[in-house]
Formats: sequence, structure tokens, C-alpha cells
Amino acid sequence: MAPSPAYNIEYHSTSMDEDDHEAHLKVRRNGKVFYIRILPSKFINSPIATKTYLEYLDVLRSGEEDVGAIYDTDVFEWVMQPFEQLLVELAPPPAGDPKHTRISLQEHLFPEIFVFDFEIVDEKPVPRRVFSETPPFRPSFCRFDDSFLDDLETWTHFYDPASLILSFKVPEDALFKEPRKVLTDDGQVACFYKPCHSAARATRKLKSYKAIAAAGLCDGQLNLCRVHGVVMDEHDFILGILLSHVDCGDCPLSTRVILDDPDDPPTDVRRKWIQQLNAALFGLHKVGIVWGDVKPENILINKDNNAWITDFAGGYTAGWVDQALAVTIEGDEMGMAKIHRLLFPLEVDS
Repeated sequence: MAPSPAYNIEYHSTSMDEDDHEAHLKVRRNGKVFYIRILPSKFINSPIATKTYLEYLDVLRSGEEDVGAIYDTDVFEWVMQPFEQLLVELAPPPAGDPKHTRISLQEHLFPEIFVFDFEIVDEKPVPRRVFSETPPFRPSFCRFDDSFLDDLETWTHFYDPASLILSFKVPEDALFKEPRKVLTDDGQVACFYKPCHSAARATRKLKSYKAIAAAGLCDGQLNLCRVHGVVMDEHDFILGILLSHVDCGDCPLSTRVILDDPDDPPTDVRRKWIQQLNAALFGLHKVGIVWGDVKPENILINKDNNAWITDFAGGYTAGWVDQALAVTIEGDEMGMAKIHRLLFPLEVDS
């Protein structure tokens, strides 16, 4: 039996309406995207498959990896198996050496698409293609008024997504995975790509980064991520923000501290981290800038074991900052006190 073709399920969605039993999958393979809509209303003479699907739907709705004895991987394999031959035929590997794969952010966000309905007739899955030139869902973006865009232009740069190249340690991963690192300025600068999902959060984040730049806090003395630019499409929609790339291997502070072992990492490393964080936070507060969502996930530890503060979108995370103190200096201090206790669990509060 031939092995299953490689693909990546980028996301799945279900309705919050309990009477709506549809589900949607977005699947990427070799730079092309498949949108699959599961339609139980088109399960014809298929009571067994319908029962199976409704059990699987509970797993998708739960957001958990498993419900009872059913795992989300069971669900995905059940859905994707009828599509495997179509994946091979419609999304073959590109020509050339995979090590030389070069994909722009434009190509990733606006790829060639294939839309399918997943139907079942007489207990047999039937992938039915729906010919469409536009995807069911477009990439996330934010729209700002002209005055905000004019102000952005005074302190940062606009980038066309076609000018940004996805960067992965394994080049062909660009054909399958969501980008985090992109190369700008003819490949000379590496940036972290943060998609825009909320205009309100993006506005606060950009205003904070503008204040950080205006206060001269981007001179390298403090470990604060900064904005390198924003990504704008031809309709003047902001698709995302380009931030300083901190080479942390996708491992924030929350993954670097062993809760049961206060010596891993050792105390001197932890002490360096808290000193760097305190210095950065002091610098922010000195000029009236609030970090906001203080938590270990928003602290990046780079390959040189330095701690960096990131994410100035505001908000708060329960357990780290009280809602009443969200986006205040007092909230930052509360969160940092808890970060200190995370790093030094054996120290007694004075």
C-alpha cells in the first residue's frame, strides 16, 4: 500500500449552533490549499457514516485532542482518506530541488485553491469539487482609516507580501506550514510575521511600538521586540506586522522552566533573565508605556539565553494579571511578581 501523501491541516471550524452540523477544514499541500466542507445533509442512505460523523463532530467542537476513545487524528484521517488521490493529482511536488524552495508571503496567503464538498452516498465517501475562483475564507486582515495609515508611514515601513520570502530551516516546509519567520529587504533582514486578526489589538500594539521607538528604547540596550514594518496588500488592508525576530526555537519562557527542578535552568541563568526583564519593564514604565499581557508565553528566550519582552496588544491572561488591573502599570507589576515566583519558587516573599 502506498504511503499517505503529505499534507497539513491548517485549521478546522464548526458552528456554535448545535443544530448546524457542518464542519470546515483548510488543508495545505505543496503550496496549494484545499477547502473541504463536510455536509451531513448530503449523507444519502448512510446511517452508519452519519452516526460516525456526529461522534467525530463532538471531538472537533470540543477543541480537545480526544473525547472518550476518539482522537482528533482519527477524525482527520477519516475525512482525508477519500481525498488522498486528489491531493496527489492536484497538488504534485513542484519541479526542482526541494532545498531551493522559495515561496513568498503573497504566494502563501493567496495560493491556488480547490474547494470540495464532502458527501456520502450509500456509506461511500464522495468528494465533490466546487469550482470557485475565490476561497471561502480570505486571510485575516485589518482595515484602518487614512489618518492612521498616514501616521504609520511616518515611523515605519510598508511591505508588499510579494517581497517577503518565507524562511524555514527545512526549505520545503514553506509549502506546508504557516510562516513565522520571513526575510525582507532582499533577504538581508529576518522578521517575525504576526498576522492581524483584530483591528483594536493591532492598533494598540502599533501605538505601543511607536511609543517605544519614539522613546529611543530600540537602541539595543533593552530586550524589547520592535516593529520592522507592516504588510499591506493592494487594497490597503494590513495583513500583518513584521517584528524583530528572536531566535527562540518557538520556545518561550513557559517551555524553558522545569517546574519540578529549580536548578533547570540554573539559578544564575534565571537571575539573568529576571534582571533583563526588570530592566526592560523599568524602561517602559519610565516613559509611561504599559506592557499589558504579562505572562511567560510573551517572554522569549533566544539562543544566547537572553530574555525578550514581546506582544504589546494589551488584554490580560487570567492567573497572571487581574482583569481590573489589565493594561496598567500595576497589572504589569502583578504579572512580573508572578514571573519572579515562577523563576524562583523556593524564595519566600519578603
